[in-house]
Amino acid sequence: CLVCWVCLVCWVCLGGVVLKRLSEALDDGDHIYAIIKGCAVNNDGGSKIGFTAPSVEGQAEVITMAHTLSDVVADTISYVETHGTGTTLGDPIEIAALTKAFQTTTNRKKYCAIGSVKTNIGHADATAGIAGLIKTVLMLYHKQIPPSLNFEQPNPNIEFETSPFFVATKLSDWNVNGFKRRAGVSSFGIGGTNAHAVLEEAPPHPNTPNTPNTPN
Repeated sequence: CLVCWVCLVCWVCLGGVVLKRLSEALDDGDHIYAIIKGCAVNNDGGSKIGFTAPSVEGQAEVITMAHTLSDVVADTISYVETHGTGTTLGDPIEIAALTKAFQTTTNRKKYCAIGSVKTNIGHADATAGIAGLIKTVLMLYHKQIPPSLNFEQPNPNIEFETSPFFVATKLSDWNVNGFKRRAGVSSFGIGGTNAHAVLEEAPPHPNTPNTPNTPN
């Protein structure tokens, strides 16, 4: 899954990306937006309570798998693009699953920002996952974290205080301390299919123009 992004395009109901191996992109002098370090897919199977209901175990497992395949620990991931159903049931389950996965490698609290592109464009149906991925790639490129629009207060069933996460509520520079910028992207479907990818900022390249907010 080690690839780079060389072209991005997104419409209301259509999203597209062009992938290329990182080594080939560097050799060809391509403009690289971000890297996919690893990704994983699974299905909740019989652990969910119903066909449309999500499962903490299944989501936590796919996130942990993606971290392992990417050879990263949770401490180095400072943003997660959540599936973000905005429902009373779905959001607490998603944060509980993220917390379970992250706490296998970190005990830190409230250090990782979360957001969802759905607050900007709506659900987008089957293209919601690719929209979130494109958003996160552009965040890494611009080195900024945008706010979750219209967020006022969290679901009372979400235990943010004991989790590694906080909701991004304002535009901020994506500052890191000793690590590369890395992000997780989740997409969960009806029927219990879960997908999670780990993204990383693009490496410097002599033929790549300076990106926004990057000094000469």
